[in-house]
Amino acid sequence: MDTVKLKASLSKFSLRKYLDGHEDLYMLLTAVVIGLLAGGGNIIFRHMISFFQGIFYGDASEFALETFRNTPVWKIILIPAVGGLMVGIISISFKFAKGHGVPDVMRAMALNRNISPLVALIKSVSSAITLGSGGSAGREGPIVQIGAAIGSGVGKLFRFSSNRMRTVAACGAAGGLAATFNAPIGGAMFAAEVLLGEFGLKTFSPIIISSVIATAISRAYLGHEVTFDAPIYELVSIFELPLYGILGLVCAVVGVVFIRTFYFIEGKFEGLSIPSWIKPAIGGLMMGCIALASPEVMGVGYDTIVNVLHGNQLGAFLIVIVALKIIATSFTLGSGGSGGLFVPSLFIGAVTGGFFGWAAHMVFPASTAGSGAYALVAMSAMLSATLRAPMTAILIIFEITQSYTVILPLMMTAIIANLAAEKLEKESIFTWVLTKQGVRIKKGVEEKILESIRVKDVLFTGVTSFRENTPFRDILSGIQSAPHMHFPVLDDKNCLIGMISLVDIKEVLFEQGLEDLVVAGDICTRKNIIYLEPENTLTEAMEKLGKKDLEALPVVQDTPDGLRFTGLLRRGDLIIAYNKRVAGITD
Repeated sequence: MDTVKLKASLSKFSLRKYLDGHEDLYMLLTAVVIGLLAGGGNIIFRHMISFFQGIFYGDASEFALETFRNTPVWKIILIPAVGGLMVGIISISFKFAKGHGVPDVMRAMALNRNISPLVALIKSVSSAITLGSGGSAGREGPIVQIGAAIGSGVGKLFRFSSNRMRTVAACGAAGGLAATFNAPIGGAMFAAEVLLGEFGLKTFSPIIISSVIATAISRAYLGHEVTFDAPIYELVSIFELPLYGILGLVCAVVGVVFIRTFYFIEGKFEGLSIPSWIKPAIGGLMMGCIALASPEVMGVGYDTIVNVLHGNQLGAFLIVIVALKIIATSFTLGSGGSGGLFVPSLFIGAVTGGFFGWAAHMVFPASTAGSGAYALVAMSAMLSATLRAPMTAILIIFEITQSYTVILPLMMTAIIANLAAEKLEKESIFTWVLTKQGVRIKKGVEEKILESIRVKDVLFTGVTSFRENTPFRDILSGIQSAPHMHFPVLDDKNCLIGMISLVDIKEVLFEQGLEDLVVAGDICTRKNIIYLEPENTLTEAMEKLGKKDLEALPVVQDTPDGLRFTGLLRRGDLIIAYNKRVAGITD
């Protein structure tokens, strides 16, 4: 028996040693595993949505618009509120049950933090309840978070370095999105362009593999149908290109309105002085009231998108649906509901383009395509305007519609929308909240590393300090063996009142007879002291150290008694921490 165990251990050791020596193969095999799990997770998630929708409305189909239209008024109002209440109750124990998912993944990846596998379970349930109860949201945000949690869990199991952890989390997110939209290229591009912000071959290869495997699993179970069955459209005349350019500008404006409205309403809900678990119920109730005027805003809205693409919904009422969808989605997710913003962006784009195309065709009937062509192009433009990811927007619309005939105006309109939206609003619908929280996504590798480390993690506590009345003679004695060159002066409550540097000491050092007359309070610098707090990042520390080319800064906590001293951040410690993190990333 011992011989069998020994052989098994040697075999396992040899395999691990071989894989460690072939990193590319190791990552590709890991990507296959993550793709299988992400594809399976997508199937389970979709069944959960259908399950709850069947309970609430008696119809488990994604295309449930007619069911919503025929549902009694009281149910339209109350069911989304009940769904919101259920999500709110779940969020009491699991705060990550709320929200639209993608910013949480971006934050975790930017700060090199793991995503708990528990997220996959809880997010599946909370999002399925929101969508199943008719909440105005999409399923792609949660599946990105679910997939990233799966990837992170696999990476943690294999004890990956932080750099590998980012890659496998992106693999899971790409696989989830690819599976839910049947779009492997779009899923991979989303992970690279939006989540990682880079296209390195070593990183992009496993992401592609994960997307392909997840999509294959989804197709094997759900079939090969495209997400949106769009008719074949063509560019009728060269005259249409300026119109598509104008459409790009329109989508940029509408996209920015969507971003600002969403976060305005979210901010209002955050400011309500009521228990947070009640807020999703209020948001669901308000969404239900909006749905009385337009049932099209309920759920994922696939019916409306397809109808607009086929030209079955026309007229000025489309622009009303755009406004109502923006508000309904803001109430659903801004209040704390759980779902994604990707499909609402597609919906808003399709309806905006449908309205624009209807108006353009009325004015220029002989030289313009039908409204559906403009709806298709506007879906890509709206994604580009809200996500700030034009490559993802172009590729994913091509994949989910399989319509190549409008690729020229689609590419042009997406780029115009992206550029115009950036002029109007710096942040995307995902990065807006992260920037508000102090997490900057668009930065170099060096800054990402510094941003991921807190001052408290590299704090030096063996500090030589002095009281305000410490004689100069004792100061000279104290600094001789001190491992630093800046010395805090503290009061009786250990609060910072000043700093002494070697320059301050030098000014007194050669004055005869002052050793017992001068005290620390006389020579310390009291005004405009630059200091840090434990939760500051090393990025902030570098900026403050560089202001006066300092070698160390005091670290304090702001208390009612004053700035309570906790330690020093030395430039050398910062550099060592950075080098260690770089070494960990490149393992």
